[in-house]
Amino acid sequence: MTATLQRDRAEAVAAAAFEAHGVRPGDARLVARVLVTADAMGKGSHGLRRLPRFVRGIEHGNVDVDGEMEVVRDAGAAATLSGGSRLGPVVATEAVAEATARADEHGVGAVGVHDSNHLGMLGYYTDRARREGYVALAVTNTEPAMPPYGGADPVLGTNPIAVATPTDPPFNLDMSTSAIARGSVLQARDRGETLPEGVALDAEGRPTRDPQAALDGVIRPFGGVKGAGLAVAVELLAGGLVGAAMGTDVTGTYRTENPCTKGDLFVVLDPTALGGPDAVDRMSAFLRELTAGDPAAGFDEIRLPGQRSVERADSAETVAVEDAIPPRNPTTPIPRVGPRSRVSR
Repeated sequence: MTATLQRDRAEAVAAAAFEAHGVRPGDARLVARVLVTADAMGKGSHGLRRLPRFVRGIEHGNVDVDGEMEVVRDAGAAATLSGGSRLGPVVATEAVAEATARADEHGVGAVGVHDSNHLGMLGYYTDRARREGYVALAVTNTEPAMPPYGGADPVLGTNPIAVATPTDPPFNLDMSTSAIARGSVLQARDRGETLPEGVALDAEGRPTRDPQAALDGVIRPFGGVKGAGLAVAVELLAGGLVGAAMGTDVTGTYRTENPCTKGDLFVVLDPTALGGPDAVDRMSAFLRELTAGDPAAGFDEIRLPGQRSVERADSAETVAVEDAIPPRNPTTPIPRVGPRSRVSR
């Protein structure tokens, strides 16, 4: 079922749901904003429909709403942040702020993250940095869903990559290294839709368009060896490099009954530090030239990665919410689904 809500109303309802599960008001509003922004961008697979999954992480005791975030390694322009098992969007926002502060001082800031949780749409964070005038790169690894090139077993996550520049027009690439994001497979399953050809195999290794069979089997990397190679790179950069898990040791991003062991890496660049005061103007001129060309047959225009999503988010006053939470009075308490436990750490 899909409901259309005013954007501020959707954020208020979502924040109330998080607060009812013990989340601090500021954190609750932040996570609600991340999810609703994904819906506003047209990325419903990473929007409010994921709210129940966030809540289940709290109920399972694998999200510590009061966990302490701490910089555990400091090397000037680079640092490692332990997220204290807080909600992923809270930790990711802190990591980007830390990377930005280091970019202001050093021209570049790189912050690795471990002991965090699922952070929602990765491109949200690069878009925030872009809007503040920075170049941003981000990678995160996820629970296994893809085989390595030449392999049959799921060892690699769908491992998204995001890159943004503070240009006009905006550029905010946000892509998984799989042929289709796992969130999109879940969305197709819940809608009763089939998958595109060639994106997944079932548990017997046969091509499938059935979303559930794909979830029980494997999702293919995009572009064969290219997507698989990028997925391995993300495992190394977001996992091993920052002290988080890799491959089959990654848990908790999809199945919230398990502790989350994945990692993140955020890199923020001051464009003037590398290219001087004209760096953004040069990049913008290239993008305008790129989009001014003649569109190919079947296309009305040339658009940049993320351009439509950014435009939607800037103009959206309402959001279409799928399978998440019904409209309600945000001040009404939302009962817990069960006793919340804590895992030992």
